[in-house]
Amino acid sequence: MKRILIVEDEEPISNLIKMNLTTEGYHCICAFDGKAAADFIKKEDFDLILLDIMLPEINGYELLEYIKPLEIPVIFLTAKSEVDDRIKGLKLGADDYISKPFQVGELIARVEAVLRRYGKAGKTLSLGGCGD
Repeated sequence: MKRILIVEDEEPISNLIKMNLTTEGYHCICAFDGKAAADFIKKEDFDLILLDIMLPEINGYELLEYIKPLEIPVIFLTAKSEVDDRIKGLKLGADDYISKPFQVGELIARVEAVLRRYGKAGKTLSLGGCGD
């Protein structure tokens, strides 16, 4: 089961994301500020992080700098929707950028796409007898 850290300070949005991703078979943990997220990242392994930018304690841009060396894919999920904001987020190393408000179906599709790019999609096909 793929593990996703949802870093979102608005609890209703975080709960909505968690509910929908859990229904799709993901294990989700929620952090409501940047410091709590950093603590989770130190202690646990994640396959993907959904990251808001405007967070208490440590903002999403600062947290991304901490995450990048760990090679965990990050999707920014934020109300900052201007083109310059999207460009900044992607240039800093985010794997995708979704502006609020968003459609849950699109979020799930983007999560799946990023996990596929990182080889973490979860479905593995193996062929026996090749080269034996």
